Amino acid sequence: MKLIPIFVFCLMFATSDFGQTTGKIGKAEAELMQLERDIGQANIRRDKAFFQRIEADEFIFTDSGGGITTKAEDVASLDKPAGAFNLVSYDVDEMKVTIYGKTAVVTGRTTTKSVSKEREITNRSRFTDVFVKRDGRWQLVVGHASRIRDPQPAATQ
Repeated sequence: MKLIPIFVFCLMFATSDFGQTTGKIGKAEAELMQLERDIGQANIRRDKAFFQRIEADEFIFTDSGGGITTKAEDVASLDKPAGAFNLVSYDVDEMKVTIYGKTAVVTGRTTTKSVSKEREITNRSRFTDVFVKRDGRWQLVVGHASRIRDPQPAATQ
């Protein structure tokens, strides 16, 4: 009889999101992956309100050239015209989410397409975003992206 409570506890632990090892995506992981896709769509729409809401006040983004952007700078940049190139697609894949209590690290790859009157540019990057859960919602506190360079063509002999 003393083993029944232990068995029930083990069964509950084995079927919970916390104890999963089967590769199944839990609720928090799915929420963060969707949030990354939402960030892509907000970039296309230049949705200032979205970034004001999702980025924490202490948000810092480091780009592939080592430049740093704060939340204030990022949000203010959306008040300026888009420039010669318009972002038309922003796809996120190869995502991995690791959760540490109220902190989550999301890594993945983005493929973006921007167009101008003269040409189209496609860029691929790897990213790392760090989120903290505050007041029941995830906030982006740190982001980093590194451009994936196109492979160089093999030398011909």
